[in-house]
Amino acid sequence: MDRKPVASGSFYPSDPEDLRDYIRELFLSKRGPGELPDPDGFRGNVGIIAPHAGYVYSGSTAAYAYLAASEWGKPDIVVIIGPNHTGYGKPISIWPIGVWKTPLGNVEVDQSVASVIVENFKLASLDYEAHLFEHSIEVHIPFLQFTIGTGFKIVPICMLDQRKEISKELGIALKKVLQGKRFWIVASTDLNHYEDHETTLYKDKMIIDAISSNNIEELYASIEKEHITMCGPGCVATVMAMDLGMPKVLKHSTSGEISDDFEREVGYMSACIS
Repeated sequence: MDRKPVASGSFYPSDPEDLRDYIRELFLSKRGPGELPDPDGFRGNVGIIAPHAGYVYSGSTAAYAYLAASEWGKPDIVVIIGPNHTGYGKPISIWPIGVWKTPLGNVEVDQSVASVIVENFKLASLDYEAHLFEHSIEVHIPFLQFTIGTGFKIVPICMLDQRKEISKELGIALKKVLQGKRFWIVASTDLNHYEDHETTLYKDKMIIDAISSNNIEELYASIEKEHITMCGPGCVATVMAMDLGMPKVLKHSTSGEISDDFEREVGYMSACIS
């Protein structure tokens, strides 16, 4: 089964040339990192944390993560872990087979890796339903196509169950399954949602501090204590649990910087783990 885009034309441009030009500008703009990715060879596995809002709001922040990942060269596999906003599907849902379509072309799902993850993690399921209307994974694929080009496969994982222990166990399972492979792993998340600017900065800083110190316990404790509405904590904790290195936070931004609405902001961040 092939997966058709649902965010094309809303979260990002639907015309291929417009989309390439738009992503290019996200990298080169003043809000972006100011240079284009140019991966060559392969120097090591890397994890990134990047947002999944509409490109106009969070795309330049995501560009920092993809530029940093590109410095490690081209992977064969990209695992993309996104939160389940819709409530459909299984608790841990892995798209099993086929291609994901975007305006920039098709990307093949790594069927064998998807199957082995399910064999090694009992709470994961091969499932289409969770992915059909979910944007949190899809919006990263054009960035990957722009950054890497072709020659890579993806493993899309949609997390409805983001409890701390589940996320840590999934990370351990992924580390085992991916051993010996050349991969990137993407944690898709936005930070605090729909509060005023001062509150957004305060709550986002707590998340950023926990990630910077590579502390999953602090991440979840801060979310619970301060009622932080980060949508992908389990995605981030999963990548952190793979023990790829110390996270380096690259960029933080808010939706208010674009919308001028500082009363109902959403926070975004990008980071690289290597």
